Amino acid sequence: MPNANNPGDDMQVDMPQTKRVRITSQSNGVDENTDWLNVVLNKQEVDPSCEPWDCYFQNSQVPKHKAPNSEYTFATPFVFKSVNPVQGFPTGDLPNSLKRQESLFTSNYPSFSTNSLSEDQVGKIVEVLGTVLEEIKQDIWRTVITPNRDHIIPPSFIREFNKLVNESSCTQPTNIKPPLIKTIEHLRSIFSSSNISITLSSDTELYHHVFNFYCQMAAFLTVIHLFFDIIVMDFLCDREEGSHTRRLSIEKFMNIFDDADNFLLYHSSPVEIEPNNSDLEAFFWYYRGIIRPQPQYHCDLTDRFRKLSIHFTSLEITESILSMFYTKHFLNVFAKEHQKDHGQFYTPREVMRFMWDRVLLGRGTGTWIEKLLGGSFQSKNVMSYQTGQPSIASPSWNAYPQAPKVLDPCMGIGSFLCEFIHRLTLAAQQCPSVWHDSKAISHLLQSLTQNIWGIEIDAFAFHLCKLNITIHLLPLYKRYTQLSSYMSEIKLPRLHLFCNDTLNLYLPKREFTWEYDNLWLLRSPQRLKFDYIVTNPPYMIRKTGFISEPDSELFDERVLGKGGMQAYAYFFWFCVERCQEEAGEICLISASQWMGLEFADKLRAWLWQKCHLVEFFQFEPFKVWRKIQTDSLIFRLRRRRESLSPNNSLIPIRPHITSEPPTIFLRYMNRKATLQETLQAYAVFNPNNTPCDKDMHCKITPPYPHTILPSQTNSYSFTFLMPTSVVSAYLHSITAHLPSLCDHSSMKPTWLECNPLIWHRGPNTNPVYALVVRTSWAYSKFGKDVCRRWLRPVFYWNGKNGGKEAEFWQKMGDELRLEKKESSPAEAYVPFLSYNSGGSTVSKDGLEQEKSMYSLIMVDRDAVDKVRKDFGETHEFWIYLKEARKYLQTGMTSREVAYCGTSKCGIDIRTKIIHPINYGYFSKNQPRQRFFIDEDNVCVTNQCIYFTIKPTTKLHPHFFLGLLNSTTIQHFLSHHCKYDQQGRMRLFRENMAKIPYAAPKNPDGINWFIKCTQKMIKVRQMLYEGIGSCEDDEKVGGAVVEKLRRGTWQLTGREWQEKESDGFNNETSVVLREEQEGNWVMVKQCRGKGENLEYSLCPGFEDEQGAGQSTEFYNRYPSMSVMNEHRATKGNTTRTHFLKPFFEYLLHASACLQYGIDQYAYSLYGIDAKFQIALEEELKIENFEIIITKFPRWNGNIRNGPGETESRGVVPEWGERLLLEVDQAINESVILLSQKKKPVGNRN
Repeated sequence: MPNANNPGDDMQVDMPQTKRVRITSQSNGVDENTDWLNVVLNKQEVDPSCEPWDCYFQNSQVPKHKAPNSEYTFATPFVFKSVNPVQGFPTGDLPNSLKRQESLFTSNYPSFSTNSLSEDQVGKIVEVLGTVLEEIKQDIWRTVITPNRDHIIPPSFIREFNKLVNESSCTQPTNIKPPLIKTIEHLRSIFSSSNISITLSSDTELYHHVFNFYCQMAAFLTVIHLFFDIIVMDFLCDREEGSHTRRLSIEKFMNIFDDADNFLLYHSSPVEIEPNNSDLEAFFWYYRGIIRPQPQYHCDLTDRFRKLSIHFTSLEITESILSMFYTKHFLNVFAKEHQKDHGQFYTPREVMRFMWDRVLLGRGTGTWIEKLLGGSFQSKNVMSYQTGQPSIASPSWNAYPQAPKVLDPCMGIGSFLCEFIHRLTLAAQQCPSVWHDSKAISHLLQSLTQNIWGIEIDAFAFHLCKLNITIHLLPLYKRYTQLSSYMSEIKLPRLHLFCNDTLNLYLPKREFTWEYDNLWLLRSPQRLKFDYIVTNPPYMIRKTGFISEPDSELFDERVLGKGGMQAYAYFFWFCVERCQEEAGEICLISASQWMGLEFADKLRAWLWQKCHLVEFFQFEPFKVWRKIQTDSLIFRLRRRRESLSPNNSLIPIRPHITSEPPTIFLRYMNRKATLQETLQAYAVFNPNNTPCDKDMHCKITPPYPHTILPSQTNSYSFTFLMPTSVVSAYLHSITAHLPSLCDHSSMKPTWLECNPLIWHRGPNTNPVYALVVRTSWAYSKFGKDVCRRWLRPVFYWNGKNGGKEAEFWQKMGDELRLEKKESSPAEAYVPFLSYNSGGSTVSKDGLEQEKSMYSLIMVDRDAVDKVRKDFGETHEFWIYLKEARKYLQTGMTSREVAYCGTSKCGIDIRTKIIHPINYGYFSKNQPRQRFFIDEDNVCVTNQCIYFTIKPTTKLHPHFFLGLLNSTTIQHFLSHHCKYDQQGRMRLFRENMAKIPYAAPKNPDGINWFIKCTQKMIKVRQMLYEGIGSCEDDEKVGGAVVEKLRRGTWQLTGREWQEKESDGFNNETSVVLREEQEGNWVMVKQCRGKGENLEYSLCPGFEDEQGAGQSTEFYNRYPSMSVMNEHRATKGNTTRTHFLKPFFEYLLHASACLQYGIDQYAYSLYGIDAKFQIALEEELKIENFEIIITKFPRWNGNIRNGPGETESRGVVPEWGERLLLEVDQAINESVILLSQKKKPVGNRN
């Protein structure tokens, strides 16, 4: 790349000329002066059936050819046979040369084409642009640093530089801002002194850092404009044309735009001769003053592309190049520099095309050409732009075309708008009465620029968008120049593109300007409606992301709330409000959580009232965006002319009501399918065709009034629109009449006596990382008196281990507080607390500070003055609360100390059933829910929900503990509480209130079920006690808990070998476990040089489906024999862990008890054996044949009349036998554990 500081680079360089080669054909009678390109363009006539001309025509049998003087073989990119572009057959009413010349659409340079570049070639183009960017970046640096060049650099540079300094994430933690740079000479002096000094000050290092980033930004925009110039020149000019002509084509093209859209104005000469350059923007001076006036820069980039055989004859891949270049060389750099995420994920082009297909080809009246050009046809046969085959339409257009109004409120680099322009251009090309009429093309250009509206908050993305849209107007502009016999003047209106915040639409300070008037119009949805709104809203939580506070005049807080709403919800509102009633189309892509989660309940009710829900297409995580785990949802809406009232009835505004189509929801479940294959499956789906693809799940919901929005819990969930399994439909049919497990509201007057449980959530202990403390640290820091009065045990786990919270704890002197990120200790029935092997939430033994790992500081608003009065402001406790407010609640300056509400923490509730509120999803390692009981008055935070029993419910809490951990309730949880396609769940009140409750009636069955739950608690407490007695408790605990969750019991592998002083060699080290597909396996062994006792290295093999696992269990020796067998050593013999049979006994007992609990719940809800199996398969629950054979499934009959026996909720015929065998296993385990606690010499 030429150097701006090199005087030799100022000379003008013309592009090299390529001589045309003549092709002769003796058989055709064409002499050597016949030019092949003139023949192809019909400037000269030849016989197309003769060689060598047959390869250039449509009926040629030669698939490929070489261009003259070219070593590259390529597929012929254009069809040169004279055909009517609408009817698809030879015309005959005009000379071939005129027809072919009129139908010419792309550049007439045939040697290289960008019509079908691969992704690899796009990557190479971006790589070239990246190389040029680095060269220009270095030259910008040199230009600024070099003395006597100040006149080149605009004054706005200093303003932008200081702005970047203030915004930089590298600013010192002390929040002391560095001095402002006043002049370029000032900055230059700082850099000069830094070259001398060995160590740099923090300010100087910051200046270097920011200046490097500024050069990156300026170089990026320079390369983008340079690339724009190359595209325009290639598209409008022949390769043989000189540099001056090619560069002049850019000016001619840009002159058709409004002055505000023409970035070339006033800067056509070098900056060096312009004394007044104050109007130059801070990032454009290098392009406008150095690059643009000197043609060698364009020649250099053109030559680099030609080495790759690239000539831009099509606009097909320009968006892919711009998007990749912008992401790689700007967004990624910006995110790294500022550690911010704008929620910008650019939509794959195939998804963008699919979305436009849905609004143009989906259900509705009119052809896609009529929708785009705003007129009507008078006869038939127009080619489809998808298939190239004739479709119903007409070649005769009854009026000048009128582009529809289109809006993209978060347009990014303008990909959706550019796709619209591309399709509109294609529609014009399909209509001869439009494509052959210069006035029609002119009118189309005028209406297109008038009716495209877009908003983008990011200034750099906004500028790329304007360039991208400008590029996509090239085909219509070129066609206009081809049709005009003389260059008549054409001037386009200003593009309605705004660099603004859609959530606020800030108005300029000056009134009565173009910007003010049009933004005011955009703020008024009653005055401005759009035909098509197709976009990808940003995905981000507003309160934590780079999103401003929405303007209350634009958005209704009664529907959208005041905080915590996903950003895309505001864009839903914005789009629906501005869509044309009935005729307008909205197509959006977002995450799917809003379909069912509580935060969007009012938004869903509002959408139901305002819109026709036309169709939904769901995509699995990582399918649309490879790095985005959240699933995606494409959906199409139409605004109603007449809104529904909140009670689902129509509000009579007009007497006529348009018939509403049904709602289609599709979910393609083939996980191996590519994104393109998934989109194709959605595109070709026809609900009338049977049989359908087995991987396509479909649900068609009749329109209103046949379907009413479910509102029994005031959640207005849209999940009823989603496809459901046969099991879900069956369970709904047999439980629809039942009451709910809990009430949907927290207000007692609305509670129903038949709903047995009360839902609670722990308090928001903000700042949770300060008001929850490590108990032993608190006792050493605050003293026993403070902790006894103000601290209470809390069920809690660390969710993070970094950030400002970690810095705070390091300052407080407790580095262990956030030493590591912890997993939830919640386990079904009894939590697994590594510091408390007994299994209860609060340890019964030990010192006070050891009874619970974490404690909650019970200081609320009213208690602040008490703390001050009792301990004073110099006490460690007061100082700690003050520091916590200062570091972790920086915005709450009105508070002296940190405190939180504690009324919902559950400290006053003796017994409660607890579960984490965010479960994640069921997996192989966590296949079941984890409700556990607390009977120690432990506190909880908002990490958890908990249930209490209503006073009117006369059932023991252990009954509900067992029921909540059953597979029946698990299926309801999975169905009602999940919020995405992965199955991640949130146990909100509204979701739990949808779970039906079958009240038991048989007392014996109730008592048996409670016994099962109580024995399950006993078994798990013993397991945890056994884990605590092992020296390597963490290793053993992980393996045992994994088996416990999965309902398996056979223990194999290296972790079950005893470590003893007489045989264990410390020089033998083993890397014990590594997770592979959810299973822990041993991966490495380093043998020592001690005794010849050899430890086996089993890979965690399990054959748990076979009968061997259970047969071995039932044939066990009594406890003493088992103990001796497992401790026998003979020579070089492997020894297994002493407690291995202990754990296997109890794990098997737990599996049997869980099976009994599940079977009772099945009988209570009336679920027969066939659907039991289907339900377990759907949940991927393992049940082993040996257990099912011994304890057959419930498959009783439901009482249909007075003479029949009720079989629901009764004791299974094998019930007492199961409890007896569990008691035997417990007794044997008690003996083994007592032997373990004895010294080695006394175990006989």
